[in-house]
Amino acid sequence: MKFPIKFAMVALLLYSTVAYTQDYNFDTSKIPEKLVKNANSIIRFENVAIDIKSQKEMIIKIEKAITIYNKLASNYEDIIIFHDKGTVIKSVKAYVYNSEGKEIKKIKKSDLNDYSASGTNLYTDNRVLYYNYVPTTYPFTIHYSYEIKTSNTAFINPWLPIESYRQSVQKSVYSLKYPSNINIRKSERNFTNYNIEVAKETNKISYKLENIAAVELEPYAPPFKNFMPNVKFGVNKFNLEGINGEANNWEEFGKWYYENLLQSTFDLPEVTKQEVKNLTENTNSPIEKAKIIYNYVQDKVRYISVQVGIGGFKPMLASEVDDLSYGDCKALSNYTKTLLDAVGVESNYTVIYGGPEKRNIDNEFLSVQGNHVILNIPTKKGDLWLECTSQKTPFADIGGFTDDRDALVITPEGGKIKHTRIYKDSENYKKISGKYVLNNEGSIKADINMISSGTQFVNHLSYEGKTEKELDKLYKEFWSNINNVTIENIAIRNNKKIGEFEESVKFGAENYGVITGERMIFPINAFNVTNNIPKRINNRKMPIEVARGFLNIDEVEVELPINYEIETISNDYEIECEFGIYKLSIEKLSESKLKYKREFLFKNGLYPKEYYDEYREFWRKIAKNDKSKIVLIKKNI
Repeated sequence: MKFPIKFAMVALLLYSTVAYTQDYNFDTSKIPEKLVKNANSIIRFENVAIDIKSQKEMIIKIEKAITIYNKLASNYEDIIIFHDKGTVIKSVKAYVYNSEGKEIKKIKKSDLNDYSASGTNLYTDNRVLYYNYVPTTYPFTIHYSYEIKTSNTAFINPWLPIESYRQSVQKSVYSLKYPSNINIRKSERNFTNYNIEVAKETNKISYKLENIAAVELEPYAPPFKNFMPNVKFGVNKFNLEGINGEANNWEEFGKWYYENLLQSTFDLPEVTKQEVKNLTENTNSPIEKAKIIYNYVQDKVRYISVQVGIGGFKPMLASEVDDLSYGDCKALSNYTKTLLDAVGVESNYTVIYGGPEKRNIDNEFLSVQGNHVILNIPTKKGDLWLECTSQKTPFADIGGFTDDRDALVITPEGGKIKHTRIYKDSENYKKISGKYVLNNEGSIKADINMISSGTQFVNHLSYEGKTEKELDKLYKEFWSNINNVTIENIAIRNNKKIGEFEESVKFGAENYGVITGERMIFPINAFNVTNNIPKRINNRKMPIEVARGFLNIDEVEVELPINYEIETISNDYEIECEFGIYKLSIEKLSESKLKYKREFLFKNGLYPKEYYDEYREFWRKIAKNDKSKIVLIKKNI
């Protein structure tokens, strides 16, 4: 079964967009050349027609045709329709055409499989109709249409005419109708560089965009959504989870959310309340109590993936989580909050956009937003944030999934927009220390310790719980710059108490030093080598964005082979610019020992496109010096 689960919230319920053109011509040879260039897929036409009938009834009509040129656009081969008990799906039709525009397959509603949206038998009210077309040749065009009737009017499909890099658009049309007693709020973004037709009538608005060529992905470009045209919508009167609501600001919305979706879920058995009170009875510190509760939750429950927008918005009862020992992000965050309430620690259910790309809850635009839930703990020294779905993450360490973004904190008094933790570049560190011994045949024996923290903590967090065989493979891939590695010993530790991931590895490798006649040549930096130089780009169009910086510090002792002495040693090197600081030094401890030091601070930031050549040169110089070699020559014995 292949269907994506981690979509943004709006997409999760009824993603996509309905055209009413009857003269279809899907011959790919008729597509303008400028749209074919650089395109993995082309939206031939796409219409979404939304009709809000009332506070608790909305009709969505969708029709879309997309030509797919290669496997890089394979995610568009799927038909995905999310639904729940408040949704009625009508008239699903789909067709597939070859490159000449001839129909080669007809897909009926009965051909779509109906799965639980969670991928399990849980949450059976939240489901997905799914069909995956497996092509035999490219290009081909898939054309589908369907109609949805839903009672859930709290969020409305956004208009996203261009969905990804390397995707062209022939035509995209969006229309929204609404009754006079409901106010529509809209947020139009990134219209400046596009010829977008906007038509406004009484209780109706529509948008049209045509003939937009594909945008090529450039290294270190900002997230696609940050510069593509889009429109988001919200309403002041809505229905969510079968409950009518009305809100004109975040405070009102948060209060409604708390009273209608959260308040009734804060139930716990008395035996559990007493258990956590006993666990925390020896401390009066709210933070220490929160740490104890967080560890309790990590030891007791497991996470199941049901995102906001699939699994609904109302979390499971805390008593259910307590009994079943599992839940999704909503359930586990709410359960942790309820436990903290039991021991007198204030915490707040928080809706956020989770993912490696930093995405804010739109503070200026009230609507149902977010795809994930975490927990906020206000303290005298500032806010703490808890990721309640992970059994491995340290307390108040949210890593790169929910860091540095605006989130909606829901309190009994109402909703507040707050910003999550920002990691300094120096907090995202990896420290490598140890030694390696190079023998007369060019083989090495290495004994290395690594400590990672901040957003680098998660890079190896998945190693925890792996088998010896799996770890052996992972470390060989990690040190892929060294051939013929034989892992001798591995010891890893997730030191959650101080937020560090600790790794100790011993390994050997043959032919690390290359022997040529009387000389042996070897790269002194064995453990942290830069290989990825950004590719050359002529006429770059996008600015450079570094979302997260880091600090790498290496200090390694090198023992030279007894039959050789140093002939040539690399010079120390240092570069400092707006992108970061890089320092390399090699200290001669004795005739047979060297100490290699490397420090690399990479800075986050947003830089103009004109800086790209300088940025690329910065990385090229680092890569060159990371490969610095030492030349040894045989001693006259």
